[in-house]
Amino acid sequence: MTSSIPPTMRAWSYKTRGQPADVLNLTTDYTTPSPSNLGPNDVLVKIEYAALTPSASTLISVLPNWIHTLPAVPELIFSGTIAALGSDVAKTRPELTKGAPAFGGTSIQLYLKGHGTLADYSLCPAEQVVVKPDDISFRDAAALAGNGVTAVEVLETLKLKKGDKVLVNGGSGATGTMLVQCARAIVGESGRVVATCSEGNSEIVKRIGADEAIDYRKHDPLYEYLAKEHNETRFDAIADTVGIQDLYAHSPKYLRQEGRFVNIGAMHVQSGLQGLLGYIWSQSVNLLWPKILGGTPRWYKMVTATPNQSTLTRSGELAERGLLTPIIDSEWEMEDVLEAYKKLHSQRAKGTILVRVSK
Repeated sequence: MTSSIPPTMRAWSYKTRGQPADVLNLTTDYTTPSPSNLGPNDVLVKIEYAALTPSASTLISVLPNWIHTLPAVPELIFSGTIAALGSDVAKTRPELTKGAPAFGGTSIQLYLKGHGTLADYSLCPAEQVVVKPDDISFRDAAALAGNGVTAVEVLETLKLKKGDKVLVNGGSGATGTMLVQCARAIVGESGRVVATCSEGNSEIVKRIGADEAIDYRKHDPLYEYLAKEHNETRFDAIADTVGIQDLYAHSPKYLRQEGRFVNIGAMHVQSGLQGLLGYIWSQSVNLLWPKILGGTPRWYKMVTATPNQSTLTRSGELAERGLLTPIIDSEWEMEDVLEAYKKLHSQRAKGTILVRVSK
């Protein structure tokens, strides 16, 4: 298979930060990673599908040019076929073999060196790749590799149990749909799952497990509605896939004292270094500001889920058992990536947005 790997490939790339629609360009002569130059624990994957993620889109718009190799290829998540392996992979991960179907994600370190997944080939660390189960399609596997993994990690962090009441903010999005399903499976019929979404998506959210769907547009600001309607019986856990600071700041009015708040969203981060620093500051305040000096008196954690062997395997197992079904909003061809990003940024996507990279 090594001899069939071309020296150049198709890839979307950018040379300066900005909104994807403004800075991305499709090229057919981007240098393909050479099998002879792989690190000992690297895996070269021929990409079938790449999943678009808000976090990767944020990286495009906020990372200063000097912090990573340019031109750079966006996105982190993939499904595909293993094309070549580093020298140590056979010893540490013998199940990863040339030609094996796989899914997973590349690392931030490799991303910063120009190896994103919106390309015909991508470099990934072996610890972030697993073999794809036979009864899961490449299409579904790409959704599981990103949003399924995030859902698994978030719910493990929230420590949900049977009978709990949980809020998923952004329940119709790519990660939100996964969280609603997994939360339903954990809390059981005696628990309660509440999700926010637009009115048009409420049917989908309820179909996959939510007991209540809150129209965030009708009930704005959301925290005032929650304080009124969920004050007496407060939530045991809140998962925020959007990243609304006020939702955490006002959470004592609707989150139990021993409850947990996990944030995975950064949709409102402004472009550029100033926006990035502002986001880091708000996260630091949430985590470190003493309660005695006015900090929010509720447990908080920002989760930036990274696919690894454990979480990828777990998400695959849940899918095989029928407890986790990837919700695909749309599938786009490689040439139509800019339109796909417009859909992502519209915040109207009902599930994962996929790009079919393979010809």
